[in-house]
Amino acid sequence: MPTQLSGSVGSGGMNVRSDVITVQTLLTQKGQRPGTADGICGQRTIAAIRAFQAGFMRMPDGLINVGGLTWQRLNSGGAGAPGAPTGPTPPSAAPGSPEFARSMTTTVPRPAPGTFNVGLTAVSNRWMRENFGMPRETFSQDCQAVTNAVLKRNVARESVGPFTVEGLRPAISSLKQVFAEIATSQPDLYRLMGTAGMLCCRYQRGSTTAISNHSWGTAIDLKINGVLDTRGDNRVQVGLTLIAPIFNRYGWYWGAMFGTEDAMHFEASQSLAQSFKQQFA
Repeated sequence: MPTQLSGSVGSGGMNVRSDVITVQTLLTQKGQRPGTADGICGQRTIAAIRAFQAGFMRMPDGLINVGGLTWQRLNSGGAGAPGAPTGPTPPSAAPGSPEFARSMTTTVPRPAPGTFNVGLTAVSNRWMRENFGMPRETFSQDCQAVTNAVLKRNVARESVGPFTVEGLRPAISSLKQVFAEIATSQPDLYRLMGTAGMLCCRYQRGSTTAISNHSWGTAIDLKINGVLDTRGDNRVQVGLTLIAPIFNRYGWYWGAMFGTEDAMHFEASQSLAQSFKQQFA
């Protein structure tokens, strides 16, 4: 294994293929999950870098610089290089510990445009109304019940693994698949997952005209270890960066990339929502 990189690796890095393979291999050895060592610095590799950095950096940036602290920690035989600043135990070294839980709720700058939701289209209110109808006749900022007969018939309350939700039945089925993969690839994080709700007929926050996609039961807000990510601060919890690629693979759009960052929010993309309609009873 090379003892030095030829260039930076990660978010905004040079990402020379041989360097990326080195980093991916070392991350795996440190207990992270960057995926296959294929030399492609994608979302999963960057998320793994951030998760690794969360063990010793207050503001993980997802970038490994040549000779930098992250490289020293990653390329060392132990938790860090000789003389390197000490910090919390890396998440992989103490699963289930308070330090691990805190590392997953540590926030990092939200990802650059084009790094998530690739190939996915967010639904608009108009699209949802045309394809699913209005969930109810009137709305406010408070949660109210679905009155649309067709939607109501297709609402269910079921466990998706780490918690129970009420939402559109095909959306719940999709979430079960998402969390099954999270349980396999991120088991320690999976045990920390919770929700702030799924089905909730209301306006979008701060609006008196735009309807929240929660109104159709096709969106969910997540929390980690009981902590909600703060909306609109352009920072996201490390744990959310680890599971967002999985949600994307199943067609869920991540709210961290909205104009107003909303990283705790995941909603069915247009293609996924269209498949839900085809499963209606």
